[in-house]
Amino acid sequence: MPRTTMSSSRSLSSTHESGTRRSDDEKIGPRPANDGATGTHNLPLKVTDSVTTRTISRSEEDGLPPLHFSYHMRYVVIYILFLLVCNFVIPLILFYPLVYLTKLSIRHVVGISSAALGLSSCFDAPFRLWRLTKHRTMYGPLGDDVWWHLDFVMWTYTFATIIFAIPLAIAAPIEYYNFFLMSTVMLICPIGLVFLVSLFSPKFHVWCSSDAPGTPMKPAAFYVVEDIAAVDFRHGRDYRKAIHERYHASPPFRQLMLHITVYWTICSLLYCGVTALVSWLAPLHFAFGWVLGQMFIWGAVCAFGCRYMVLRGLKKEREWWKENNVRQRASFEK
Repeated sequence: MPRTTMSSSRSLSSTHESGTRRSDDEKIGPRPANDGATGTHNLPLKVTDSVTTRTISRSEEDGLPPLHFSYHMRYVVIYILFLLVCNFVIPLILFYPLVYLTKLSIRHVVGISSAALGLSSCFDAPFRLWRLTKHRTMYGPLGDDVWWHLDFVMWTYTFATIIFAIPLAIAAPIEYYNFFLMSTVMLICPIGLVFLVSLFSPKFHVWCSSDAPGTPMKPAAFYVVEDIAAVDFRHGRDYRKAIHERYHASPPFRQLMLHITVYWTICSLLYCGVTALVSWLAPLHFAFGWVLGQMFIWGAVCAFGCRYMVLRGLKKEREWWKENNVRQRASFEK
């Protein structure tokens, strides 16, 4: 009987410890100090997930925690074409033939054309929401399994889409067509403002992706990379843990996230300024096609610039780690 009791106690103890380890896998840890001037603010404690630990241990020779991001280019191209058709081709096909080949008033033509704008969000947003809620333990943010705890990208996208819908809904009925042309500004500007706010590392009392309430906000580009890679590219929570580990361990990576956030903030402000000038100064027949096409041209140009920054930043990061390892070996040999 005593042996049975001791065996049961050991079994219960081991079960409790394993359960504790599993629950700890989803935690980022308490908030560290902020030294935002160098872009190294809000560093989470080291993640203890076994998968992440094994992956990092394989790269201990250079010391740089890997991310292991991959994607299929054809899926990216298909999605871009989907956005182009829904938000550029269909509105143009509706607008110009109805203007020149029918007797419909501009009010009705704008109303019909505006119905097509944002059509893509009727498909991708619900699907992304379903993936975050239905398969939360696979794709959702770390630290909390409440189903309505969405990630940074989902909340920001929803907020921007609601504002984007305002000119689409009221511009045609009140015949305020310049305001209708500002609809894309209403989509880009809120996102740019969120990026701008993130540069000041405010503390929110709500979850921000995998960061607990009260944690100083990281640069917005970090959350975008974390959320899109985890959910849209289906790398899941393993990627969320890996990128937090990378952010914690690598000062050049933190600096890169800061620079990318500044870059997209400036790009957003430039887009809003140029679009506002065209919307209020150019004729409607020209401005309609230009504003819609300009959004995709702007996105392509800024994406190429961002790609250059990322490749350059990652190269500098690898060089920094190599130099750091050389210095550490030299000091160790001394």
